[in-house]
Amino acid sequence: MEHLSIADLKKSKYFIENIRWDVTPKIFLEPRISSGDGPENKIDITYGYMLYIDLVKDKPTLLIMQLKHAMSQTVGYLDNIPEDLMREAMQCTQSECIAGMYPLTEKLEKWLKKEFGLS
Repeated sequence: MEHLSIADLKKSKYFIENIRWDVTPKIFLEPRISSGDGPENKIDITYGYMLYIDLVKDKPTLLIMQLKHAMSQTVGYLDNIPEDLMREAMQCTQSECIAGMYPLTEKLEKWLKKEFGLS
């Protein structure tokens, strides 16, 4: 897993344009076949990058998962993220926190978008 920085990533137009703010750990790990037939029940998780919080060496860390059709993988982690925002993300409901993966909170997403120059 590679150590990355916001400063380096925001230089990558491809990365910035392919952050999947709509994909959470729950969406990523749910079965791809849902009981509903509507488009809202089918989110394509075969491309882009999902950002999520996990514990690494007992410390909350923002991780980047590259989403792919066959085998998605965590490709790196970001430093210099406010720890209080990451800890807040770890307080999510049990149904949203899956397999030790925690979704971004609205506050953390807003902070990241500002740092990436998206807002």
